[in-house]
Amino acid sequence: MQKEDFEVFVLTDENNVDHHFVLLAEIEDSGKKYWVCEEIMVDERGEITDFGEIYPFRVKEGENGDLFVDSIETEEEFERVSTAWNELLEKDGTLRNMIDFEEHSHEHDGEEQDHEDDQEEDN
Repeated sequence: MQKEDFEVFVLTDENNVDHHFVLLAEIEDSGKKYWVCEEIMVDERGEITDFGEIYPFRVKEGENGDLFVDSIETEEEFERVSTAWNELLEKDGTLRNMIDFEEHSHEHDGEEQDHEDDQEEDN
């Protein structure tokens, strides 16, 4: 599966600018639903041109069953969702391989990555 195959949705910010996201994962924690999403840049034809930052959103269901996303309000809630996301990445190799960790280094605070190709050997 490619990121291009994931569900895409658009959020409009307070400046009336559209931001496109792909839904990477759904996480449930403490009876609440969260979506972990990656921002994507699209051209006039709707083609993906680049991938951006990863954001967690709280998902709320409206009276008619419509879904709404909202920002996570507290640091504690953000930490719980981040921990669950990192645990999911550790279990799901396919998802982990789709994420460009060079661009999302904040997702791996404290973790070392093996970059054998980047290391020079002293001879």
